[in-house]
Amino acid sequence: MTKIAFGMIVFEGDYVLQECLEQVYPYATQILVAEGPVKYWQEKGRTTSTDRTNEILDSFPDPDNKITIVHGQYSEKDEQCNAYIKHMRPDIDYLWQLDSDEVYKEEDIEKTIEFLEREEPTSVGVRSLSFYGGFENYLTGFELNRDNFLRIFRVTEGSKWLTHRPPTVQYPEEHNIIKKHIDSNTFYDLTGVQMYHYSYVFPQQVKNKVEYYKAKVSQHKCIGDYYNKIYLPWMMGEDFDKYQLEKQYQGVHEFKPEYRGPCYTEPFLQSHPEAINSNLKKLNNRINKEMQNENSMV
Repeated sequence: MTKIAFGMIVFEGDYVLQECLEQVYPYATQILVAEGPVKYWQEKGRTTSTDRTNEILDSFPDPDNKITIVHGQYSEKDEQCNAYIKHMRPDIDYLWQLDSDEVYKEEDIEKTIEFLEREEPTSVGVRSLSFYGGFENYLTGFELNRDNFLRIFRVTEGSKWLTHRPPTVQYPEEHNIIKKHIDSNTFYDLTGVQMYHYSYVFPQQVKNKVEYYKAKVSQHKCIGDYYNKIYLPWMMGEDFDKYQLEKQYQGVHEFKPEYRGPCYTEPFLQSHPEAINSNLKKLNNRINKEMQNENSMV
């Protein structure tokens, strides 16, 4: 039986964290979580999550003692990833990187495990169905089709993270690993597996994400004042307003069009993972509440 450790770094990530954990728990040998801020948020006085992240982590049912949680403050996300990998069992076969806003269907996790056992890759990219402005639309273009999301890695005892961006696992020198990468398009074509990525769903989530990326990750690539110029007007607009915005910026991703190409929204006509479906009313209520707060400040 293939042993999988799901590894997560999280800070202020309570949006679909509960649902994320619910979907993977039955299939995990381990779930490793490093919670806390990187330097950028520390400089703003932050030392740990102040939303419900810690509450969810601490109260999540763990009858099989699969979950290990470490708290800390980190220089950057590379260090944060290595904070949890230190606790990985030596018999783990694969490390599955999992962001707190990424959720998988049960059948897709099962297909992935079967694929890993059959093909024995060293790394796998996963297609991202990235939701925008709620649960009814997703982003097309490079967000959907490029091999951006390396998520699954063959590991050995002593493996560690070399970089978080791009996700890269380093093996001990004594392990002669012959690399076999499966890119996200190939993996999707062979299995139909994709992750349901709720990365642009909640206003506060997007505000924090864009602030950090603009400051520390992709400064020159990001549209200035993206949150107020594009995201909020799209959320508040009627269909024609949304169409006009997307036409003007060749979509609604925060990167400038010259860096990411067209990235329009499309209606989502499939079904969400089980835990998301069960909690859609609660999740939509949170979006509405956050938008009411934004409207009150306009």
